[in-house]
Amino acid sequence: MNKLAAIVLSVIFSVIVSWYVVTHYATSAASSAPAESKQSVYDRVMSSGTIRCGYFEEAPFTIIDPNTGAKSGIAVELAEKIGKELGLKIEWTVATGFGTLVNDLSQNKYDVVCGSLFSLPRGGRIDYTMPYTYVPVFAYTQAGRIDFDNKLDQLDWSQVSVAGLDDEGGTTAARKKVPNARFVILPQTSQIADMLTSVADKKADIAFVMPTVFKKFNANNPGKLAKIQTDRPFYVFTVTFGVKSGEPAFKNMLDFVMRNLVAEGYVDDLFKKYDPDGLLFRPAALYKMAQ
Repeated sequence: MNKLAAIVLSVIFSVIVSWYVVTHYATSAASSAPAESKQSVYDRVMSSGTIRCGYFEEAPFTIIDPNTGAKSGIAVELAEKIGKELGLKIEWTVATGFGTLVNDLSQNKYDVVCGSLFSLPRGGRIDYTMPYTYVPVFAYTQAGRIDFDNKLDQLDWSQVSVAGLDDEGGTTAARKKVPNARFVILPQTSQIADMLTSVADKKADIAFVMPTVFKKFNANNPGKLAKIQTDRPFYVFTVTFGVKSGEPAFKNMLDFVMRNLVAEGYVDDLFKKYDPDGLLFRPAALYKMAQ
């Protein structure tokens, strides 16, 4: 064999060995990689017999006992009732925040946000169940201030500071309606009531929250804040549960049961129990069953 032939054979052999090594390891890696789950939320829930609920604290929808961690409230009882109607167990998984709930749903940390979720644009990555009620949001400021009364539509908002929390309903509404305001945004770990604390501490002029949030704050901090006088709410939100986008079978199942519970008066009874003062709007159905 001459020198040129030896070189050619050597090159051919090297190419064949390289091809085999690359192909072998690529095939092995593909076979060892976990297959991407294609199971829908509906299929997972039905096969496990469990709906996993994410939640956040917001009375009177979700109330958490600080000593025992026990949960109660409108949204809690509604979720448990939905599970009972479907013959499924409700598992309360992890507390979520407004800034993380979309990603939490996308990563399947839970199946549904079982709470007082306002219908807001969230990048198309979350779907909302049918509304089970509607809630008003009002403006609150330091007690004794009257400079905002009946003037919310006349203010120079560039001179007004608003306490806010990213992706929270009242803050989102304020950014939409009064975009020129100076927003004092709290950390994502903050609670909704912390916006009122910010106003009470004079770090902001105004906070926009539900009247039930103010009621609880005022009980613990009497005389600190007052509702700004106005002839109508600053904003009205639909209140829903939230599910991952692109899961129509699961969403439709929740809608079906929720619609029936509104029609039969069950949800209205929850509001009578947890909101006896009627601070929130009562759920409505096109037709109600006879009592």
